[in-house]
Amino acid sequence: MNIEKIIPTGPAVARETLTVLAGVLLAALILSRFPKIRDFVAAQSITVKDSRNNVLF
Repeated sequence: MNIEKIIPTGPAVARETLTVLAGVLLAALILSRFPKIRDFVAAQSITVKDSRNNVLF
């Protein structure tokens, strides 16, 4: 197995990083501009609490 075929090149990692960053920023912009979408996403989210009722995530 050639390790060079498994590990992506620097430009590929940079491209994927920029793509993910752009997606996150676009999602944040959309959620900040449209309160109904933000409320919908919040309603679909799962909240996990511990035994003391503290929100974990």
